[in-house]
Amino acid sequence: MKIRYFTLMGLWLLCTSTKAADNLHNFEDVCPNLSAPDCSAKLLKQQSEYAPYSTDWYFITAHYLDLLYETTNLKPLKNLTEQYLNSGHTHPVTFQTQLYFYAAKAFDIYNEKVKAKEYAQQALKLVSATSESFPNPLRMVEVANLEMVFGDKDTATQMLNRLAQQYRKSKDAKLQHEIYGNLANAMYSQGQLLESIPHRKSALFWARKLGFNDNLTMASGNLARTYQLVGQLQLANETYRDAISNFNNEESPNYSIFQLRLAEINTALGDIQTAKQHITKVRFTKLLPSHLTLYHQLANKLELNLTAL
Repeated sequence: MKIRYFTLMGLWLLCTSTKAADNLHNFEDVCPNLSAPDCSAKLLKQQSEYAPYSTDWYFITAHYLDLLYETTNLKPLKNLTEQYLNSGHTHPVTFQTQLYFYAAKAFDIYNEKVKAKEYAQQALKLVSATSESFPNPLRMVEVANLEMVFGDKDTATQMLNRLAQQYRKSKDAKLQHEIYGNLANAMYSQGQLLESIPHRKSALFWARKLGFNDNLTMASGNLARTYQLVGQLQLANETYRDAISNFNNEESPNYSIFQLRLAEINTALGDIQTAKQHITKVRFTKLLPSHLTLYHQLANKLELNLTAL
């Protein structure tokens, strides 16, 4: 499981990822060389072969939830986490932590703030308790992430800066990727966009070391969006194109989000023909409400017939 700091405002921070809890579930580990749709089919088939709430069922289900989270399929993730939390079953603490964490993020995206905060507080309580028993720097990144989204941003930034300093010589690509991705997002949350760019670049460097396409697309996309927000449109254009090249398929919501951003950027650059090419690749059913508004605005500006897209 990776942690991401989502904001409803553009959902641009798609890479605040950290392997959370001691289960450290990562769907790529059980689906090497498989596309996300093929991995989904594989995991659902395996899940159906085990008794609900058995050890094997938890193992498969945890990886399936990670897949939904990593591929930004937040609606089914929201529904499943709530279903499992309300099942009346006593789950293992690591799985329960995972459920609370995913539910907090998903409900926050869909603007159900009260529930999101309740779930975040439960997740933070469990994470804090287990991190005291089993010290783990990735756990501390998780705590910082929850602080950043639902607590005190200054505290989160200080925690992440301490971790970056403490583990500055570490060659653990996963840990470094998570620390710098989260640190960049913490700085963004405080309006320090230019200052976040070096950390975005570090997160991308370590994502390349990890070698997973999802990490690469997220890290590239976050750097591209930061360039866009600070007005460095040519760099944003190039970096988004690099991100697009790492997708295994076009079904990911992020593929459509990145194409939408490329349409927006090229419109601003005055390259209307290229902007039209990008917006025609957007699958609007994959977009969140905040992106749909931009989609319709661009379509009108580019004088496109939406019924023909």
